[in-house]
Amino acid sequence: MRIRGAVLDELRHWEWAPRSVHKSNRRITRITANLIEQLEREPTVNELAAALGVDVAELAALQTLSRPHQLVSFDETGDNGRGEENLPLTERLADPDAPSPDAAVLSEEDKRTLHKCLTVLPTAQSTIIVLHYLQNVPLRDVADRLKVTPSRVSQLHHQALARLRQTWKQTEKTP
Repeated sequence: MRIRGAVLDELRHWEWAPRSVHKSNRRITRITANLIEQLEREPTVNELAAALGVDVAELAALQTLSRPHQLVSFDETGDNGRGEENLPLTERLADPDAPSPDAAVLSEEDKRTLHKCLTVLPTAQSTIIVLHYLQNVPLRDVADRLKVTPSRVSQLHHQALARLRQTWKQTEKTP
């Protein structure tokens, strides 16, 4: 009896989810089986939620929690199958914030194209685009700087974007 208890305690210690998650998963499974038997088909999400006494969003959350998870150690090294040295996972994962190798080149091309397109715009429109998109100034503050109403800035902003799209397309077509 004690050995069995110790084994269960150790298994619970290494378990990724608390007991409540397993309990709700068993309840969902049991009620789903009952509904399948009664309806002679797979129950809809709304029917299952109603039978459980929860709303659809809460049911989705419970189902998400009860999905199996695989825990991975970032420090563990493993055989990568390509003959490369065994590096920990932290060394092998790509940095999502790191720019891609071609991003710098594309970024420079886009900057040159944007600069060409901005020179075509009237001064007020190019100022709005530069302040709002390149310097992250809210349109309300742009209106204050240009001493016009926010609705006028909105109009100019819309016109500037339309002209930029048109100019950008023309710039892409010419080599």
